[in-house]
Amino acid sequence: MSTSLSVAQILENLEKKLAFHRNQETLHTQQEAFHREQRAVHGAEIEKVAQHLEAFKAVALPAAELATPSAPPPFPEEPDLGVKPLISRLVTRVVASRPAGETFGSTHIAAAVNQRYASKLRRPVSPRTVSVTLRRLRDTGQIHEVREGKAHHEAIYAKGPRPAGGR
Repeated sequence: MSTSLSVAQILENLEKKLAFHRNQETLHTQQEAFHREQRAVHGAEIEKVAQHLEAFKAVALPAAELATPSAPPPFPEEPDLGVKPLISRLVTRVVASRPAGETFGSTHIAAAVNQRYASKLRRPVSPRTVSVTLRRLRDTGQIHEVREGKAHHEAIYAKGPRPAGGR
């Protein structure tokens, strides 16, 4: 340790340190008072918000349980479709399960076939493939065409024969 500092320099350094630490003590005392006030304010807010949260939970959770839709019923067990089921039979079964009067197109039926028979299919069924079967069902009178398909939109069908006053 070097003793090259004079007594006057040592006293000056110690006085500076003493002044610095007194200022810090004063500053922290003020901050402590401010923080104590803030703690009281936040403590009161915590109480108020906790009461509102409990009241909301008491009302909202039962309401949410009522509003939550129930899981859709599982698909009925299908008889054995074989190793390689015919797409036309799958499409016919999906169309038969639709309620009367509901309109559908090849995209909706393809999505339903792919969802319902995903484990039986090697690859997803395309709407173009489904469209062929829907046209054949239309020709046999099992479904009727509600809107003719064009280049930019698919044909729309409904279950059952064509209504007497319809197209």
